[in-house]
Amino acid sequence: MKKSIPTLMAAMLALSSASALPLSAAESDYLLHSTFEEGTEKWSGRGSASVKTVSGTSRSGEYSLFTSGRESSWNGATVALGSDFKAGQDYAFSAYVMTEAEDSVTFYLTLQCNDGGTTSYPKITQVTAKKGEWAHLEASSFTIPSGASDMQLYIETEESKCSFYVDEVAAAPSGTTFDEPSAPVKMNKGDINYDGRIDSFDIILARKGLINGITDKKALKAADADSNGVYELADAVLIMKFVSGKISEFPVEEPVVVPGQQKYTCEELTEKIQNELVNTEPSSSHQEKQGVKYGTIKKENYFSKKANKQKPYNILLPADYDESKKYPVLYVLHGFFENEDRMITKGNGTMYTRQIVGNAIAEGAAKDMIVVCPFIFTSATMRDATGFGDAGSVEGYNNFVDDIVDSLMPHIEEKYSVATGRENTAVTGFSMGGMESLMIGMKHGDKFGYVGAICPAPGGSGAFKWSNPDEQPYLLMITGGTQDDVVGLNTPEGYHNNFNKNSVPHVWHVVQGGHHGDDSIHSHLYSFVRGVFQATDGGTAPTNPTNPTNPTNQTTTTRSNPTTIATTTTKSSAPTGQQKYTMEELTKIVQNALVNNEPNDSHQKKQGVQYGTIKKETYFSKKANKNKPYNILLPANYDSSKKYPVLYLLHGFFENENRMITQGNGQMYTQQIIGNAIAEGAAKDMIVVVPFVFTSATMNDATGFADQGSNEGYDNFVDDIVDSLMPHIESKYSVATGRENTAVTGFSMGGRESLQIGMKYGSKFGYVGAICPAPGASGSWKWNNASETPYLVMITGGTQDDVVGLNTPEGYHNNFNKNNVPHVWHVVQGGHHGDDSIHSHLYSFVRGIFQATE
Repeated sequence: MKKSIPTLMAAMLALSSASALPLSAAESDYLLHSTFEEGTEKWSGRGSASVKTVSGTSRSGEYSLFTSGRESSWNGATVALGSDFKAGQDYAFSAYVMTEAEDSVTFYLTLQCNDGGTTSYPKITQVTAKKGEWAHLEASSFTIPSGASDMQLYIETEESKCSFYVDEVAAAPSGTTFDEPSAPVKMNKGDINYDGRIDSFDIILARKGLINGITDKKALKAADADSNGVYELADAVLIMKFVSGKISEFPVEEPVVVPGQQKYTCEELTEKIQNELVNTEPSSSHQEKQGVKYGTIKKENYFSKKANKQKPYNILLPADYDESKKYPVLYVLHGFFENEDRMITKGNGTMYTRQIVGNAIAEGAAKDMIVVCPFIFTSATMRDATGFGDAGSVEGYNNFVDDIVDSLMPHIEEKYSVATGRENTAVTGFSMGGMESLMIGMKHGDKFGYVGAICPAPGGSGAFKWSNPDEQPYLLMITGGTQDDVVGLNTPEGYHNNFNKNSVPHVWHVVQGGHHGDDSIHSHLYSFVRGVFQATDGGTAPTNPTNPTNPTNQTTTTRSNPTTIATTTTKSSAPTGQQKYTMEELTKIVQNALVNNEPNDSHQKKQGVQYGTIKKETYFSKKANKNKPYNILLPANYDSSKKYPVLYLLHGFFENENRMITQGNGQMYTQQIIGNAIAEGAAKDMIVVVPFVFTSATMNDATGFADQGSNEGYDNFVDDIVDSLMPHIESKYSVATGRENTAVTGFSMGGRESLQIGMKYGSKFGYVGAICPAPGASGSWKWNNASETPYLVMITGGTQDDVVGLNTPEGYHNNFNKNNVPHVWHVVQGGHHGDDSIHSHLYSFVRGIFQATE
């Protein structure tokens, strides 16, 4: 049943995920096959139960699903059956279960379905399991009741409340024969291809992983040789030492988190919070404890454009609020007929939001945050809601879906010290506010990274999924109470089922005995604040001591000791933007890989390698008020359904758009250097734009080095690239936007302008280079905002440069040194003011760009 390990490894060698493998003939008939090798795979806890994947105990492969926290025999593990399963038709089912708690336990594989308006629970099959042994639940033919809908498969017990393991769950049309599962697999550190040996094949995969990242979670875990939670250069070195016999075991290092690194994937954070849910929060979370500082509550107003008037809100500022820091923001929304006090001070009894948040922060379980509790009813004609069925009242609440984005958030961000961006913004709410939170999250996914709903009211509509993976929440959590006598448990469960049908990872939180009130709210807030703002760690860039430098030694770099390389742990559907290397690490990697002269074969078009296509186009320059030409190098097999990062490549004084791509002092090999780097897996697919840099409304080209108009024409491009060229490229081609996907480098005057562009527009360019840069660049030679500091800065100079000399680029190098800015200083021994220095720079620069983020 489970794919064989050799087959998995063949896929890993091709840097593919296991899910992309072709199915065996028998398995191609499966309608459900849960192996738990890639997480919980849409399974969730039923009732009070929680589920998580565990290694070390499995029927096959490495992982199984562990179910715990069962308070009744019907509590267990459940999964929604999709549209492939039809009422009235016959299916075969198979699952393996095991308990280690009791001598003998009877397990049931059960179907829950809606049958003509009532819920029924027909049992599919049963088995009695002995302690510590896998038992097989199997049914060769089971007929789904006629008229059944909303079907869920679940595993329960007869009487026992024991915890248990589940593995290898499968379902297929009746008559299908299920393959015998393969044997369990044990993960060994360093054995990246899982073939039972640590050898040269693992070294090859380790090296490839440093360049391209490792997306397969199993391979990534094995590659993390020192078990510190990230895959980095140190792990590859350890694997090489192990294979060579220099070490006989791998060390265990402390887990690390790099500032800017994604800490959890959506699925990992969902699983973490699901496993840590509480039915009732500890009573101590309500108490103000000695030695703990709690936040300050203030009542303020903001102007609502939608209501055309001032509206009130309460704000909870964190203890020792400091305007020099940036805080993430949680918006908490009240229900129908309630106000801005309900979720922060006045509930059915006392609301303990301030204490729950403060104690979580003090324990280190939550981050410092600002909490905003607004009056959400938003109407230009009504002061408050008048009735549940009144159209104006419902509209007043629905108006807040846009009002929070159009008016409240801009006000909060202007008035308080707020860390902006979806990774720093959360929303949750109660009852009507819970329904609105879901609507806000689905409509404004680009602004909210964390979405919750407590006993949400009916009426929410939408796709119940995010088609853009960049907008899918890091955490989505829905809470319902079994004693809710207003919306019932069925309303929040309906939202839960909608997200389940669309395979959206989310936490489903059932509060046993929970009412439509404070108990459900407190239980939700206790868990939700421990999950928000955990997917990314928005720390500041590290400061670096000044290092002594050697201006002619090309191995010199300005850096402190590197910390760690953050690895790509997300699946392809997870949000992007995760930092892969810190600036210091990427600087070190590129510095250590520098070449004085690029290999001759990097200039050659090789058999079997496809190279990009060069096209000449024009764009309208606002600064010059006319069309200007550029060359564009589109990657081989350019696909408009994909998004490509962009490198802007700038020419020097008296040159044009051809100089850096086709016509150098001799032949420019830009197309070949980049194409070969991509083919080798040393660089990413990219678009290269080579524009005519000179930008003037009165002159067609420069006339002299000392001419003011000529210099101004080049300097104008510093703004023209952002105002005109980049918008044109992004509208005409399939471009991955953002500074993590945008690089600029240039030669001579273009090198000077690249430095100016990088310093002025750090928010738009994540990679900055300069080749034999001309004199005249000015600025602070640092980035005060850590979020605008480039991932990579690289300056190249030639020792035989007879135009600007080595001293000019060295001066820029020294300026960055003085300000402790990590950068690559690349001295080309014998390099001239021309093609040899350009080719050497491009060979290394294209191998570094777009490597800091995935």
